[in-house]
This record gives sequence, structure tokens and C-alpha cells, in this order.
Amino acid sequence: MENTQNLDVQQLSNVEKPEGKKESKHLIIGTAGHIDHGKTALIKALTGYDADRLEEEKKRGMTIELGFTSLSLPDGQKIGIVDTPGHEKFVKTMVAGAVGMDLVMVVISAKEGIMPQTREHLSILSLLGIMNFIICLTMIDLVSPEEVEQRKMEITEYLEKQFSFTVPIFPLSSFSKEGIPDLIKYLSTLHEFIQGKPEQGFFRMFVDRAFSIAGAGTVLTGTAMSGRIELKKEYALYPKNLPVKVRNLQVHGKDSDFAVGGERVAVNLSSIDKSLCQKGDVLAEKDLLYPSSLLDCRVQVDNALEQSIKNNRKLELLLGTRHVLCKLVCLEGEEIPNKSSALVQLQCEEPVVALSGDRFILRDESQKLSIGGGKVIDPLPRGRHRRGRFQTERLRSLEDADEGSLLQNFFHKKKGIFLALSAIRKAFPGYGNIENALREKEEKGELISILLQGEKYLIPGEDLEEKEKQIQYYMKDFYQRNPYKIGEKTSVLYSRFFSSYNRNIYKALLEYWREKEIFRISHDILAIKDYKMKKDEKYTKIANTL
Repeated sequence: MENTQNLDVQQLSNVEKPEGKKESKHLIIGTAGHIDHGKTALIKALTGYDADRLEEEKKRGMTIELGFTSLSLPDGQKIGIVDTPGHEKFVKTMVAGAVGMDLVMVVISAKEGIMPQTREHLSILSLLGIMNFIICLTMIDLVSPEEVEQRKMEITEYLEKQFSFTVPIFPLSSFSKEGIPDLIKYLSTLHEFIQGKPEQGFFRMFVDRAFSIAGAGTVLTGTAMSGRIELKKEYALYPKNLPVKVRNLQVHGKDSDFAVGGERVAVNLSSIDKSLCQKGDVLAEKDLLYPSSLLDCRVQVDNALEQSIKNNRKLELLLGTRHVLCKLVCLEGEEIPNKSSALVQLQCEEPVVALSGDRFILRDESQKLSIGGGKVIDPLPRGRHRRGRFQTERLRSLEDADEGSLLQNFFHKKKGIFLALSAIRKAFPGYGNIENALREKEEKGELISILLQGEKYLIPGEDLEEKEKQIQYYMKDFYQRNPYKIGEKTSVLYSRFFSSYNRNIYKALLEYWREKEIFRISHDILAIKDYKMKKDEKYTKIANTL
């Protein structure tokens, strides 16, 4: 659905199905750099596709909106490609495209070298935490070999000064194709050292295009940031939290039954009007995200700028593919000094949806300048903060902790209790990897789960083991007092050890023990697994009497 300019209903419903097994890793690469340095021409040289799809783009000779296509590599791998605009007026669009990239090709003209938007785009990549990038030194057919070497030296010096490292530089010409084979050879190795996006966990996609097709309905496109989306399943569109159902899916322009993290996806939705959807929305699983106009964050001032960010400054927040006005409230001091970072609260004029760890850019539109960026710590703070040691200490503890340690602390406070997965989700609404962390702990045996009416309940393995030991000790004493009984009534054990449990959870736990053969359970009687009832003369007499 994405890389075609005249899409009709037949294309949407009758496109060839992808054959063979999907790749184990899906990557998105993109462009960045100054206007007229040859980003779109480079993509055309790599793929044969003109990413400038709008008539206005062709007329003005520059990219305005994001362009999308894919590159088929010699070994059969397919990589998604995003083309971003280089003009300073379209930085917001550039950020929207960069969010889903696994590797960025920073394009620099050998004729002009590093220019203002080159610097800003490099700073944006750094603030977004995108450190996988290369330099494509274009237009080398228009300058001398000596000038090419000079540009390479200038670029290396700039990178070492600003970022303390350098990256591969590929001199090339999109016109003569010189250097293009070397670039393709390098791109073929990306799967070896770039992790890509997780295919596990929940599905989430930042919407970068929303349009409608006559006879088919609303179509949303974006990069799947994690998880899996499937045909006919229901999801939600945030921040409005609108229920939607998937009618059709396309990956790299071909119909598919599903799409996973790292793929460019076009999603055809049923029963929702285009007027309710827009660029900047988030398509994700139901009950996953919660809108908020407040975000607690750590903000870093752009290292390339010689200015601070003062308290209560009005800025524009670029988060995912969305941009909203906000006020920055310092939680430490009256300003964030230049080249420094600090804890802040962003108070937005419109609700946004985010997860802990999401990256963003802060922009001063009056100066036409990106002045900083950062990471979301708490996407659902309880209220507007004032400065204070309690708030900063709380945020630092959240900032330094991973989902695993947060879960461990959470279960510790609820010691010995089974917790519903839905309740855990609500307790960590802003933590995107919480279910992955739960799954890992369950696989390691650190958490034990039971199922009750389709809902999963979890308890730490050590807490359940403690309960099992209590029953073992009780039953040992029980058998000494009752040598001619096979076991104890489960109702008695409930009253003694599990009275705080919901009775249905207790029944599910008994079933878990029976299936795992931890205890013998039959006809509401629990017995020690290897217990053999004493059979002496007294036993025989009792048995005969019965």
C-alpha cells in the first residue's frame, strides 16, 4: 500500500501473497541530511523507486512528506527504506520518519560538505538514541578525488568532536552508480550486528500516514515497533482509544496475514472513518496505553548548542509521529544548563500516549531549532509536580530500574498472593517490556502461573514453594496424628493457609498441584505424593469394620 502512487481497490485486495518463510529479523533503514544533498536520488539508485510521491515534491524538487520503499538484497533479504525531508521546515516530518529506523544513512554532498541540517539531523539522531548510522558522501562525480578525501577528513573530525566516535563513510554517485555496490554489500551485513525490533510482546505502531481508499476504507501506515498484528483481530487507536478491526494487511506492498516488529506495515481498518484517524496516532493492542497530558522525563540539552533550557519554557514535543505544544517544568533547579541533562515534567496542551523509555525531541519553533531531547521515565504521573527531593528520588529509582527489578519489588510488596495479569498491566501502564519480563521470569521458574476463566494469575515461585512447604509440614504432623487417613480435606487447608485467597483461585491452584503431581488430590482430599498409609492389625480391624 505504501510504495505506489495510484493504488486502487484491486491492488489492496488482490496483491500477490508473499511466498516462503519470513526473515527472522526485519530492519528499517532511512535517510537524513541537508536539502539537495541527494537523499531521494540515493534511494532511487539503490531500489529504482522514486520516493518523491507527491506532485508538489516533484515540482519543487525536494521531499516534503516521508517516502517509503524496500530494498531487495542479493541474498534475498528485504529491508524497508524511509526517505525523510532535508529542509528545515520539515524537521518534524524527519523526526517522525527517524523514530522507527534501525540504521540511518546520513547523506552529505561532496560539493558542499556538512551543512546546517546535517548538523541538526545528526543531533536529532543522537537525542533519539539512534547511534547506528553511516555517512553516504554523494555527488563524488562532481568533484575531484582530492576534494572527496578532504570531505571525508572533515566529516571524521566533526563526528569525533561531537560524538566521540566515527562511522563508515561511503563515497558514491547516484548518477554514475560508483560506490553503490559497496554500499549494498555493507547493507547486506546489517542483520549480523543490528538487533532489530522485538517480534514478541504487544503490538505498537506510530501512524505516519492515514488515508482512505474508495471501496476499501481507512488505511494507516507505519513501522511496527514491537509485537505482532494479525488479520481480523481487534486493536485500539490512541489517544482516542477507538476500537478498530484489521481488514487487510500489507508488508512491503504485498498482502500478508500478519506483520511483526521491524516491518513497514499498511493496515486497512474496517468500521472507522478516516476523519477519526490522523498522522501521530498510535495503533496498538487494546488496554495497553493510557492518554496523559503529563510526562515525567529526563531531558538532555543538545550538545551542539550554547544555550540552556529555562524553567516553564514553551516548546514543541515531537514524540513518535506526533507533535504537541508543551511547557517544560524543571524538577531540579531553575534551568537545564547547556550540554547537561535534568529531570523535568512536560505539561502538554493535548493528551499523548507513551511508554517508559520512549525517546522524543524538544523544538523551539520560534527559533526553528531543535534544542534538546530525552527519554520518558513515567508516562502517567499522578499530578503536576513541584520541586522536591521525593519526586526526584522516585524518578531516579524508576530511571535506573529495569522491568525485571520493578516486578521483583512489586511482587515482594504483595507477598504470597496470586496477581492477575490484567492487574499487573494496570500497575505498569507505561512499561512496554513488562510482559516480556514476565514471560522471561516464568520461563526461568521465577514466576508460576495458573489459569482461571481465561485470565492468567502469577505468583513468585519462591512464594508458592513456601506455601507448599507449609502444607508438607502440616501433613507430616497430620499423618502422625491420623496414621489411618489418606489425606486432609482441601477445605480445612483453605481455612488454615489460604483464607485470603479467592476460592476460585484456590481451586485453580489445587488443579495446578494435581497436574504437576506436587500433591495427590482427589475427591476434595489432599495427600502427600509418596505417602503410604500404615497397614497393621489396627488398620485391618478398622477396614473390616467399615
